[in-house]
Amino acid sequence: MNFSRDNAPITSARFWVKVLVMALAIFITCYLFSIAQVDSIKDALLAAIIISLLNSFIKPALILISIPLMVFSMGLFTLVINAIIILLTSSFLSGFDVNGFWDAVLFSIIITFLSYLIDLPIKIHMAKKKFQEELNKRNGNNQEPKDFTDYEDVTPKDN
Repeated sequence: MNFSRDNAPITSARFWVKVLVMALAIFITCYLFSIAQVDSIKDALLAAIIISLLNSFIKPALILISIPLMVFSMGLFTLVINAIIILLTSSFLSGFDVNGFWDAVLFSIIITFLSYLIDLPIKIHMAKKKFQEELNKRNGNNQEPKDFTDYEDVTPKDN
């Protein structure tokens, strides 16, 4: 689960990339730990889609209802909401099973961390691309962006 504020619309390519990243994180977590089981890659993908849809539609209402608990627990009640979403997904999908509430809490923490690690290179690439586009705009270049390097060219230029 990706619980950042980077919520892309369902029709965008970014949403589907995040779903694929989450499916991979779900599959890896189920393979490495015994807190949840997934029957196949297809079931991991379906679980990621269901979790993403529940995060888009149900989670905001759950957060709104639980604002006093969020304030009292300094935001840690979000873990309970994430576990509820995982358990709902487990009840909807027969090929995905989580052993219990505390396993769902741990599962949500692990897939959040794995999703972050898997998604990090994609975000870095997008940030570099956006930076290069902004740099080209400021320089007045309307050309295709050149390859971006992480170093500054300090070789002397011929006049």
